[in-house]
This record gives sequence, structure tokens and C-alpha cells, in this order.
Amino acid sequence: MSSECPQLSAALLGRDRERGGAFAQRGAAKRTGASFDGSAPSADGVARQLRDQAQGALGEVLRGLQAADPQGGDVACAGSAEGRRRLRAGLVSALMRLIFLLYAEARGLLAGVEGGGAPLARLFEDLQEERRRQGDDLERRHGAWARIAALFCALRDRGPGGARGGLCDPDAHPFLEGRPWLSDGALHRVLSALLVHDGVPLRYGELEVEHLGTLYEGLLAFDLEIAEGESMALLPSHVVVDLEALLALPGRDRLAQLEEVADLKLGARPAARVAAAGSVAELSQALARRASPRQPDRIARGALYLQPGQLRRRAGSYYTPREITSHVVERTLSPLLGRDGRPAAPADVLALAVCDPAMGSGAFLVEACRQLAARLVEAWQSAGAAPPLAPGEPLLPRAMALVAERCLHGVDLDPLAVDLARLSLWLVVQDARLPLSFLDGKLRCGDSLIGAERAEVGGFPSAARLPRGPGERQTRRALLRQAPAPPRPEGAPQESAPPEGPPPEGAPKEGAPPEATPPEGTPPEGTPPEAAERAPRDGPGGAEGADQAALDAWMALWFWPPAGELAALAPAPATFARYMAAAREPADPRAALSRRIAEERRFLHWELAFPGVFDRSEPGFDAVIGNPPWVAYVGRAAQPIAPEVFHLHLRRNPAFHGYRSLHGLFVHRAASLLRPGGRLGLVIPTSVSDLDGYGPTRRAHDALCAVDSDLPSFGSDAFDGVFQPCMGLLSTRLAPAAPRTVAAPWPLARSDLDVVSRRLLERLGALPPLPAALFGERGFQTTAEDAERIRRADAPEPPYTCPIREGTDVGELIARAPRHHVDRAGVKGRFRKDEDWKAVRLLIRQTARYPIAALSDGLPFRNSILAGFSDATWSEFALLCYLNSSPVRWWHYTRHRDAREGMPQVKIAHLRAIPAPPPAGAALIAALDALGRELGPANAGLPADARRHLDGMVADMLEMTEEERGCVARWAAATPLPRPDG
Repeated sequence: MSSECPQLSAALLGRDRERGGAFAQRGAAKRTGASFDGSAPSADGVARQLRDQAQGALGEVLRGLQAADPQGGDVACAGSAEGRRRLRAGLVSALMRLIFLLYAEARGLLAGVEGGGAPLARLFEDLQEERRRQGDDLERRHGAWARIAALFCALRDRGPGGARGGLCDPDAHPFLEGRPWLSDGALHRVLSALLVHDGVPLRYGELEVEHLGTLYEGLLAFDLEIAEGESMALLPSHVVVDLEALLALPGRDRLAQLEEVADLKLGARPAARVAAAGSVAELSQALARRASPRQPDRIARGALYLQPGQLRRRAGSYYTPREITSHVVERTLSPLLGRDGRPAAPADVLALAVCDPAMGSGAFLVEACRQLAARLVEAWQSAGAAPPLAPGEPLLPRAMALVAERCLHGVDLDPLAVDLARLSLWLVVQDARLPLSFLDGKLRCGDSLIGAERAEVGGFPSAARLPRGPGERQTRRALLRQAPAPPRPEGAPQESAPPEGPPPEGAPKEGAPPEATPPEGTPPEGTPPEAAERAPRDGPGGAEGADQAALDAWMALWFWPPAGELAALAPAPATFARYMAAAREPADPRAALSRRIAEERRFLHWELAFPGVFDRSEPGFDAVIGNPPWVAYVGRAAQPIAPEVFHLHLRRNPAFHGYRSLHGLFVHRAASLLRPGGRLGLVIPTSVSDLDGYGPTRRAHDALCAVDSDLPSFGSDAFDGVFQPCMGLLSTRLAPAAPRTVAAPWPLARSDLDVVSRRLLERLGALPPLPAALFGERGFQTTAEDAERIRRADAPEPPYTCPIREGTDVGELIARAPRHHVDRAGVKGRFRKDEDWKAVRLLIRQTARYPIAALSDGLPFRNSILAGFSDATWSEFALLCYLNSSPVRWWHYTRHRDAREGMPQVKIAHLRAIPAPPPAGAALIAALDALGRELGPANAGLPADARRHLDGMVADMLEMTEEERGCVARWAAATPLPRPDG
């Protein structure tokens, strides 16, 4: 990584229109590991090599721990899920310490330490030499790790207070601190994995500091488990399979289990050997060629192992490529640095307060540090006011150190991520004189979404689900009538809609007991979440004197135990003042409980965490940036959420309605943290911009901020291993008195449209749509249980006797013979009557980028097929031709983002938005009907000459110019039909 910082300029960063192809090219280079220009392996390629080998090294660390201490306390604690979580965090910390030291070593930041600035390289050479001289004796020696522990301790303790967190805190994982827990042989194998790839040294000097984040995210992809039976790790996904449990299955089911659990498909000969195996030894021998090189030996029963799991998905955390962080940070900060047409002065730059509320390993803060430092250097040079420097000291590192120390703030729930962000900024500043602790007060560990404001704690939290005693309702109603309501926090919902869809498991449900729902007498949902009751203002519970203990105590009421002895300690409105007054009493059991809850939940009270930001005359950050976790709490990918957290967000965050998601919560939180005129820059799923389910998220944001007119779209493959279209949300905080607008879909920049395409899209979009009744959903909704009642077979086989089509059976004017049959009597879901299927006139493939339709013959079909009908104007034959025409397909593809990105789908709403021909063109519908009657019943597709005739006819109906026809023809030639098999 060069020490030079990129300059903020239009020439460097460009506009979205110029970048559209660049993002795609860089994404392709990232996937192949090549450099952007194809000349040499890229930094991303080196990072990918290191990430894969680091995942293998993590297994070596685990096996080394078990070999050195098979019955010790560290391994024994792994008997519980919490113990395994702590042990796994310790193992990841150990490996990340090594990676951090190797990175710092490559940049000369370890100068002056033992080993001539390259202590790990020297240690590896020493272990290599000892391996050559002493062979296996290295497995019985345990002195090398102490050298690493001493080195890290020396770095950690160079500054006052030291660093705090999972990576740097010596108390977090005591077994890492110097005692002989890892043999020299195991450490040699770990260092070999981190330093050498295919016999060639890994080039740490090629890496950027952000790559530390992708290494950490790669290690998060594993859970620590205990083998219930003798097991084996298998390619291609390194999944560990219980061989004893597999052996207990019938032969045919073993193959299905391997494919389902381990993504392993076997050829005929190994499959026969697996099916015929009569012992664990025979089974492991049959699978030997598929053994993972990360764990080639069998795993004994009761041993710990690393299993690729869902932790990364549950956390919603992914490394953000630098081309995205650079673009989002530049677009966010530039308006703050050139106001009123004048360049920023040095004081203007250093006065900015920038925050990432879900910073992870700090990629956005690192980029903000680079860009602000570049602007600071420009401001110094323009003003002729550069600070005094030591002889030979460059200006840029001084600027970066000042920016990091004065401007940057961050929060994350993961203590190890907080440490990595701290280390990343230390590395990018590249000033070995700075202690690791120089950002301790600016980077905080906590839950950005769970905390209180001083203005809230003066009143009892009416909406909290506290245990209620007999007679509590009457007292509560009386107090609510007497007490004035506090002011509504800015951005709070005026009216909350009831939850859409079923709540998550454990969340409040209709008809639940009184203690699970808001008590009688409380204001209806949508009132401010803080209480109507007020407490005295002269103690820690009063808003003016609220301190950490008071805010913790108030927030803890939302998480109070619902049952047991502690439930009886829950304060009531009448005792709330006494509860708050005792918040700082160490002997008070209620105060002790609130402190424990606060520590477990990691409350983050923004006003107290960053007083310099929120004590200003206009409180709040100047910019909030980042890539918040993408976690959904509804839909097929729904992740679990604790009922008390669900309830808290439902009552306190207006974005937690409709399509509930963690990233939606962060959109509102980030907007609420800004001061007037502040800038927001987040990376979020593109679907937030336009899906109806995200309407509450957009409304919550737009009540506070105004979006930019050209939001960037980064495509579907911006994140390694994630197939999800993403975008940049860029906006400006409105003044308190500014009018609030109701959210419409957010405008995404369209760099893919030329003038002709844009004009045609706008003109066709202004036409009235086809009648909505022409389209509907009739397909069989397959549940996981019902999927077992469907078998792929060309012919019926009892009880699978009813033919049923799926989307891939539908081609252009071709309804292929069903390749699946269903046990109609055994399905649990609603299977329609025969007359319902026969009423459908057209079959329209859903999994496609544009309409693909064929005539229906009345057979059942799955929900991957949509239904078309007819009316007095549109016969099924006319509609069949219209949907399969290139102009209509072009309009659908160009108009709907999810047709171009991600997993393509044709939706009912898309079909109902297709423009109908204007009145002059409607006269040609009869000609379409005649063509459809000729081509449709043949069920043979659309010949080339017929396609040209059809496209010309529909172009005439839509009054398209020659330029527009050429635009559609070029698109059609470049966008072929999908294959029949998908």
C-alpha cells in the first residue's frame, strides 16, 4: 500500500455515469484475483489467498490447543455453547494478532523491536531451521508463542491506558498471554499458512489495511462445535459430517445427506462405495479423496472442530471493497468541504465529526481518514499554515494522525471488531510513535441501536413490557391522566402501523397475556415510547442530571426479567422516582440488576459516549457513514430476534415496520445522529430504495433527511460471496423546521441509459398499463414439507401421479411436458381444484429477466409460474404475442431494477405495469390475436421471421421511432433467452 493518500477530485472519483462499467470490471477482477488492468495478481487476490489459508490456520490453532491441553480448563469450558463462543473468540484473536503483527512488520512499524523490525519473519526462520534439525521434537516444545505474546504486550503497553477489547485486552483471553498453550510445531504450521502460498512468500506489502477486515470476516464464517460421533471434513465446502450418523442411514439416503449437508455430489463409483460401506472405516475410505486438506484426518468423538456456519450471515457483516467505500465517503464528505464556493480551511476540516455506527474493522473510517487528511494538506498548503514538522517528516502522516484523533468516531457491538478498527487506523496513519491507545475514547464497543437520551429518563417508560402486579392497571391509568406528556423526539412516528405479517418466534402476539402486551391505559401504539409519567428533576433520574447510571437504569426497564424473584423488583409508576434515585447505589438489588443488563446488552447512550459531539450548540455528527449489517427479520432469510428486542424496536424505531430489518433500523438511527446540514452515506441493499415493504424505512429516513438526486448503484456482486444488489444512500439532514416529505422510491442513477433509451422509457411509462385482471398468482405454494411430496420424474409413479409444471418448463411460446409429479393427496398446502387450473389462459415464467409466456393446457403448476388471463379486448392469443415481443421485454428489463440485478424475477406488479398501446395502436390488437392463433397452439416457439414480424407489429402499436426500434433490437441481440433447464 502506498503511503500517499488519494486526492479528492472529480478526476479521481468521477461521476456515476462514468463509473458504471468500472464497478463491474473491478468486480470481475476481484473474482479472478487479477489486477484491475490484468497485468499482475491484485491486492484482492493476495487477500483471497491469505484468507483461505488463514481459515486453515485457524483449524491448526484449535488442534494445537487441544493437543497441548486436551483436558485443561480452556478446552473443558467448551462444553457449553457460551464456552465455545468464548473459546472461538480467543482463537480468532490469536490468529488476528499474528496477522496484525505481520502486516505491521511489512510496513516497518515494528522497528526497534527484537528481530530487526521483522520479528515474526525471524521467528519463522528459526522454527524452520529447528524443524530441519530436530524434526518432530518441535511438537514437544512450547517456547515460541511467548515471544509473540511479549511482542504484542510491548506494543499494547506503549501508550497510557493501553488498548481495550477482544484483540488487545490481556484479560479477555488469558490463555493467549504467554503460557505454553501452543507447541512450537503447531505455531510453525500456523506461520507457514500465513506466510507462504504454493511455496512463494505471501506479499503482505501488497495488502491494504482494509484487507484486515476481509480476513476477519472470513474467520467469522466458522462455528466451534463438538463432534458427537467420529467425523470427517469434506470438500468442496469443508463441512464436517458425522460419519457414525451417516452410517446409520440407508445407502441411498447417505448420498442425499451428503449432497444436502456438505454440497458433495459423488460420481457413480464412489457413490456405490459410500452406499455399500458397512463401517466408519469403510465409509471414511470411500470419502478419502474428498477429505478437506484443512482437516485431512478423522475427527474423534468429543473433539472440537470448526464448522462452516451461519454466524457471518446472522451478523450480516461483510467486508466492503475499497472502490465502494471511496465513492460513498467522497460523495458524503465533499458537500461539507466546499460550502459557499470556498475551499475548506484547516479548522473547517478538523472541526468535522464523522461517525460509523456499525464500523466493523473500520474500512469506512480508514477511507474517511485518507480523504480528510488529503483535504487538510490542501488546506494547509493553500493557507500557508502547515504545522511545524521534524526534519524529514512528511506532511500527510501528520494530517492523518490529526484527522484520526479529532474527527473520527465509531461504534460496534463486537469488541474484537473495535480493536481491529483501532489497529487499522493506527496502521493507516503509519506513525510508530503513536500508542495503540490513541483512539480509545473515539471508538466504542456498544449497541448503536439500544440506548437512551437524557430527555427520556425523566418519565416512566410506559411501553416497556414490565411485570405488572394486581391493581397496577388502575394506578397506571390514574397517573397517565394526571401527568403531561413529554415532547416527541424528532423523527418519532406520528402513527405506527400494526406489525405486518407474523411476528418472529417469541415476539408479542395477538391475544397474549396482559404482561406481554401494552397495559390498559397506555396511549395507543405510535405515541412516544417514553413515559407520560414524570420523575423529579433533582437527582440522577432527572433529565438534566442524567448520568450513565440513570440512563442504564431507565433503559434496563425494557429488558427486565418477566418472571422469577427479580421480576418482583420491577418498578411501577408510583415507585419509578425511587428506583431512579437508587440507580447509583451499589447495594441496591435493582441498581445491580440494571447494571448487569446494561453490561450484557452493551447499551450505548450517544450523548454520554461522545459528549464533544452532542454538547455543541447544534448537536450531532457532521457525517455518518458505513455499511450497516444486512439482517432481515422477515421472509425466507429471516434471522431470530429476541422478543424483548423486537418489542423495543417496534415501539421506539419508526423504521421497524413493514419489512423489518437491521439495516432499516440503522438507516433511521444514522439519520437521527446527524446535525442539521449533516451528511449521510450508507451502503444498503438496493431493494430498500423501491420495495413497498421498505416504505416505513424510507418514510422514517425522509422525515429527517433529503436524499440526493442520483444515488449510486453498485450492482449484484460488489461483495465477495454475496449475491445481493447494493446501493449508496446519500442524503442531507434537514433543518428542524424544514417541511417533511412522504417517501417515494429513492432515485438510483442510471448510467446504463443513453438519451434514446431514457426518452423511450419515459414515454412508455406515461402510457396507461394493461388491465390488472389479466394477471394473477395461481401456482401451488410449496412449503419445505410439501417439497418432499414432489418428485422429478417424466412419468407418474404412485403416489406421485399428478403432473405439475415449474418455471423452467415454460419457454417462449412453448409449454414443455411437466418434469415433476406431485403426491396430490399428501400435500399440506392448498392445491387448487382442476377448474381453477383450467381457467388460466397463459403460463408466464417467474424466474426470468423479462416476460416469457406460453399457452396453458390446464395442468397444475408451482408458484414459479404466474398466470395470465383474457378479457374482451385482450384474448390470450393477443396477450401471448404482446408479452413475448422484444419492445415489451425491453421495457420490463429496463424499467425494473430486479430484472437487471440479483436473482431475476417477473412479478405480478411488473406485469400489471406493462404499458398498453395508445388508442391508435390498439387497433392492431386484432392482428396480434391472429398471429397468436397461428403460433401459440403449435407450441413450437417463435421462428426468427415471425419474431421480426411480431416486433415490428408491437413497435408500430407503441409508435416507436427508428432510433427506438434500433435500441430495442440491439438489446434483444445482446440478451438471449434463458436455457430450458434454468
